[in-house]
Amino acid sequence: MTAKLYTINELSRILDLHPKTILRFIKEGKIQANKIGRTWRVTEDELKSFCHGELARKDIPVLKPDYDTLHDRISISAVIEIKEQNSEEASRISNMFMAVLNSESDAKSRSRFDFFYYPEIEKAKYVFYGSADFVTRIIEMFNQLTNSEDKKNE
Repeated sequence: MTAKLYTINELSRILDLHPKTILRFIKEGKIQANKIGRTWRVTEDELKSFCHGELARKDIPVLKPDYDTLHDRISISAVIEIKEQNSEEASRISNMFMAVLNSESDAKSRSRFDFFYYPEIEKAKYVFYGSADFVTRIIEMFNQLTNSEDKKNE
């Protein structure tokens, strides 16, 4: 049995696209085609694959994650916002937490820290990602900071 082959003009009519668009899709690899002589040809299977996207592809293997425990699979994030009138204080706090992150001994924890300062609203945002232990330690440190500030103001 011979597979049905479509020309660029046939695809243009079927897909209601300009022939140059079909050629661009072929060059970009969105449509798999073979050059026969001086013309491009697309098989019926490749046309179906293009039309149905990832639903038509059966050759994509399903990867099973290789995780040992729930601890290895879990990642926690926390966002802490502080009203700050200047970026210097916000940066000082950021540097302190960057030092904590850099001193992490557990390389597998995949801890991460992002810092943003918005001068127009005078707000600092600290975003932490990592293991439950890491995020818990960070929150405890913020708690200690606020408790020490409260004791200073008494």
